[in-house]
Amino acid sequence: MNKEMVDIKKQIKFLMLLLPSLIIGFILNQSSTTQAATDRSADSYYLNDSDTWTHYFYNKRTVKSHNAYIWNLKHTKRQHNLNNYKSTDWYVYSFYNKKKNGHAYKYYKVTNYNRSIVGVVYSKYLTISTTEPITSFADDSNYLNYIKTAQSQKLARGIMKMFPNAPLSLEASKFIASRAANNPVDQTTYKEVINFSKVAYQTTVSQWGTTQSKLNKFQSKLNKIGYTQEKINSLHGYKLGLVVYDLSEDSFGGQIVSIHIGLVK
Repeated sequence: MNKEMVDIKKQIKFLMLLLPSLIIGFILNQSSTTQAATDRSADSYYLNDSDTWTHYFYNKRTVKSHNAYIWNLKHTKRQHNLNNYKSTDWYVYSFYNKKKNGHAYKYYKVTNYNRSIVGVVYSKYLTISTTEPITSFADDSNYLNYIKTAQSQKLARGIMKMFPNAPLSLEASKFIASRAANNPVDQTTYKEVINFSKVAYQTTVSQWGTTQSKLNKFQSKLNKIGYTQEKINSLHGYKLGLVVYDLSEDSFGGQIVSIHIGLVK
């Protein structure tokens, strides 16, 4: 066998040994490429893509004054303390795991509504905005306590103050969120129904904005249709129906924006 044939056989043998490594490398590369494509770590893109945000609040049970920090995006410098932003709405647009002492800790990349703060925070320091289904409440008192205390009901609390002479009613809230509320001719539950749901929804279709800015928009739209604060204050004998999902998670796990509000008697 001549030297040239020996060299060719050696090259073939080397390629056969190398081939599995090449295949494995290709698969791993494809996997990492796919992961990169679905990983929300392209900050400049996702920070401006409102469809990728999830609404969170600071977690009352886990936030401590000495360690609830918001870091810079490189996770090298402390920038803020969550205790100074207890009423702030946070929007999570990405997450990643960081290993420390053999454990993996999840961190969220967050921003506030006007993007004045952008950083990284430990996931357990935040809690997702959730809304309880209207069917889960037993009576008016139970529902009122929920509206007054739930973090996700800030907008609802503001709206309730706009109707000082109309007590919140669980049954009225169930009604105003039902199909019957949009078909007053077919319903026999109430003699009068003033439905503000379509007007109110226009103030919440965008997740951006403070609670007060949304209330101002709602009041402005009410003024345009003749329901000034003075006119509302003059109304008596009505009950308030109110159900608000202000970019909060429903019982099906989806974060939705929905608002139902009306006066009935």
